Amino acid sequence: MVDRSEKRVVVCGGGLAGLTAAVTALESGVPVTLLEKGPELGGNTVLSGGMIWTFAEYDRIRAAIPDGDPVLQWLVHDTIDAARAWLARQGAILGPDQRCHDDIGRGRQMQPPQAIAALADKFTFLGGELRLETALDSLIARNGVIHGVRVARGDRVDEEPARAVVLATGGFQGNPELLSRYVIRDPDNLYLRSNPWSTGDGFLAATQVGALTSRGLDNFYGHALAAPPARFTKLQFRDVSQHYGQQSIAVNLLGERFADESDGNSEDTLNQRLGHQPQGRGFYIIDRELMDCDEPHASGIVTRVIVERAKASGAPVVLADTIEDLCLKLVPFGIPEIRLFREISEFNRLIESGRADELKPARRRHRKSLSRAPFHAVGVKASITFTMGGLQIDERARVVRRTGGSSPSAAMPTTRAFTETDALSIAIGREYRQTAIAGLYAAGCDTGNISHFEYMGGLAPALATGRVAGLSAAGFIKKLFG
Repeated sequence: MVDRSEKRVVVCGGGLAGLTAAVTALESGVPVTLLEKGPELGGNTVLSGGMIWTFAEYDRIRAAIPDGDPVLQWLVHDTIDAARAWLARQGAILGPDQRCHDDIGRGRQMQPPQAIAALADKFTFLGGELRLETALDSLIARNGVIHGVRVARGDRVDEEPARAVVLATGGFQGNPELLSRYVIRDPDNLYLRSNPWSTGDGFLAATQVGALTSRGLDNFYGHALAAPPARFTKLQFRDVSQHYGQQSIAVNLLGERFADESDGNSEDTLNQRLGHQPQGRGFYIIDRELMDCDEPHASGIVTRVIVERAKASGAPVVLADTIEDLCLKLVPFGIPEIRLFREISEFNRLIESGRADELKPARRRHRKSLSRAPFHAVGVKASITFTMGGLQIDERARVVRRTGGSSPSAAMPTTRAFTETDALSIAIGREYRQTAIAGLYAAGCDTGNISHFEYMGGLAPALATGRVAGLSAAGFIKKLFG
């Protein structure tokens, strides 16, 4: 006889992806238990800016992120409009559709706490069972089939039967051991720009039962923050994020440029490279022209306000009337004066002489010299908001076994990404040699390789994969038990 409690979906993680999956499954008529490790719902979503955006065109996704999974990128691109409309129907207040990120993206603005509260209310209204401060310990699998989860609450570990489990525990950015294994030699180089509960619970549980990990496990998303001795709370992460880095001269503690600052669609790519520099620290150097610019960054904030907030937080912020004086004032912070002066002088010389192509590292965009006094140097340190690598899923959000994975060079799908029938799933599974772990699904940052070094949004993939995972998990339960 089947335990009645097996006829349910257990969702692990109460952020946007997990709540979306949970409410979606409940709407499908399947009982749902939602487990949240922290004391409240929301995950990283409540710390975000709230713009549910991704690239406007699929071709631009592939051009910007060619190493990402093409099927999963298509899934997000193809389903996000419907997913945003669904979220609005749950009571989330969304702004109008708008262009964003230098016009490459489209998105709708939400107020994260309000949206999370709306989903939580809908979850309760539909009869969902919520357990806070309850962490995923491991998965219960028999003969390669999921039969439930083991959960930890305090010192106690209990078994919870369920034939469908959705992993939405938020990635592994809060786990220094996993970061040092996959992402970075010294995790102390990175601020944790995230909630503290995303420690890889879903990733570890799934890999223990044979799940395939994605490409890009060494990639992550974040922004450089005001450097120590700056002090700020998690609710101030966005206030001290230094979004103007692409237009700066970025140097490490050795006084050297270490990257093309302008690379990528936002400062997060520069932040990744900063994380691999000594101590994960450096300085963003800018002149009066950028300080006086009234055009806001993707965060909606102009440069001078960002710099003022960094200074107010206690970060090193140096002001000087000449490049020579700026270099001298940075000596107490360990920056070699002569090396830095040569670095900036060479940058200015090549830019002003029209020989920017000779710069090493390169500078593809924002080719302006540092020439208008006064000059600012802002101390920055890299951060991690979420890991880009994770569990390999297929187009139905099913976690894939280690026997296969999607091809990184696959052509764009020619039909819709998600379908209620098995036909497309079987076809894609055959093409990519994927074998799913029966009853196991993943969403949000527990999935991997949607973004790969370049970023195509965080909230949009969470919402889109949460919807698909919830539909798939509920469909599996219905098919299994009728």
